[in-house]
Formats: sequence, structure tokens, C-alpha cells
Amino acid sequence: MEEKLLRAFVTVAEVGTVSGAAIRLDLVQSALSRQLQRLQRELRLPLFARVAGRLELTTAGEAFLPVAREVLVAHRRAEQAARALASGRLTDVAVAAPGTTLIDVVLPFVATFGEEDPRPRIAETQLDDSLLDAVARHDLVVMPTVPPPAVASLPLMDLPVWAYVAPGHPWAGRTRVSLDDLVAQPVVAPARTFMARRVLDGAVAVAGLTPPALVEANSGRVAQALVATGAGVAVVTEDPAFGLTPLRVIAQGRTLTVRLHAAWRGDHFAAETLEAIARRLQAFVRDRYAEPGDDAPGRGRSA
Repeated sequence: MEEKLLRAFVTVAEVGTVSGAAIRLDLVQSALSRQLQRLQRELRLPLFARVAGRLELTTAGEAFLPVAREVLVAHRRAEQAARALASGRLTDVAVAAPGTTLIDVVLPFVATFGEEDPRPRIAETQLDDSLLDAVARHDLVVMPTVPPPAVASLPLMDLPVWAYVAPGHPWAGRTRVSLDDLVAQPVVAPARTFMARRVLDGAVAVAGLTPPALVEANSGRVAQALVATGAGVAVVTEDPAFGLTPLRVIAQGRTLTVRLHAAWRGDHFAAETLEAIARRLQAFVRDRYAEPGDDAPGRGRSA
């Protein structure tokens, strides 16, 4: 149904006369009459009846009026959406990330959005999800994996894989521990669905070390809770909890880290806007996790 025909019908129904509606619509009366006749032919419905010199809605017209108004509203929304697409402006932004990254990075970041920002819609992805599929379903994806060349991306920060110990642990006064010393301790770590565990297992294999005695937890937060009782070392990437002390893990002279990337489709209609959001996220992450000396997680300068 053409928007102009529906608007002619609604306007005549509201004004009550073709002449009055023609003035409101800035049309000649004959043109407006032809539009009404055409709409009624297309619908195969009589919408008006003439009573005492005025047009009144028929029963069919009364039933069709709210439908016509809804379609006109949809037309306006479609026009607004098209203008937004043409200008590259986002009204909503769908952001996705795996669970740990979602909780520690994405949610704190979108909490800083203001009224001028697009409305965030948050989704959780899995670590093994295809990044190409993820950027096809979401506007911006934050993942601890290296994006393929087929997508646009921005490195956010290298986040350490932390070894957390309870305050009474012999290592509580230290800021770092070697991988060799770590594998000699009882370790509590999340499953391989978490990046911290994959980095730990990979580092142990590359160094040719014997894997540690390991208790597997279903999340990094659970691993920290178990270590808070005083036994073992939690190896996770999450922000600290339960008063634990963070230590960097040093393997072959380098800190074990996970590199976060933000990725989006390069052909996205709002690619420039998404890149700007990704750069804001980059600055947010670096401010949140970097301190003078850069020795502790989760206590940025703005905290």
C-alpha cells in the first residue's frame, strides 16, 4: 500500500471532508478524491459513505483506520532507519564477548555510555565460536583471539594471566612467579573453554614442563573462591576477588598474557562509528587495567 494513499484516507477520516483534507495535505481536491478512489479499488472495500453532505466512515473504514495509522507509523520508522543507515549513524549497537570478557570488560564499558551513544545490546559468545560468524550476527565483537584479515579489528590490550594466592600464602608478598615455580604448586584453573587455561597449558607444553597437579573449576570466580581457603594457586584472567593477591606469571622471560581484540565487519554501514567505539573501548581497557608500575589488575587510575 502506498504511503500517500493511506495518508489521504487517514486525513479525510480525521478532517471529515475532502476539501478540508486537501487543504491540510496541500493537494487539489480532485487529486485527493482520485487517491481515495484508487485505495478503495485496491482494497476492494468501501471506506466512506456520504451522509448529509459529509463523508463518514463505513464499518469497514472504521476497522481499517487503526491499521492504516499503524502502517503510516511503520513508514515513518522505515524512513528514519534509512536516513540513519545512509548517514552511518547507529541507534543500537550489538556487542558480544565470551563470559569473562563480557563481565570484566564489556559491561563496565557500556555502563559509561551516555544519551548520545547508541543503545547497547549485549550477547555472550563462546570462545570457540567462529569470529566471522560472530561479526555477521553482532555489530562489535570483543574476543581474546586474533581476528582473521577478513574482518576489521583493533587490538585492545594484553591482559595478564594472573596467579592468585590467599593472603597467608608464602607468595603473598611477591608480584610475580615463574612458570617453573607455579607448576610445582597445586593449581586451580577453569576448564579449557576459558582462555586462561589454554594459555597456561600451552606455556607448560612449550617450556617442556610437567603439568601441575590441577583442580578444574567451572569458572575463574569459582577457582578464586577455592584458593581463598588458603590452598593452591588460582590461574585466571578475571579481576581479583575474595582479597586474593595477584602475581604475574613469567615464562621464558615474558609475562603470560591474553590479547583482547575488538572486531567488526569492514563493510558495515556504520564501520566508522564502530571503529570509534572500539577506540573508546581500547582507552577504557587501558585506563581500567593499567597502573603506575602496571603490577595489579582491576584497579585502574579511574577506580
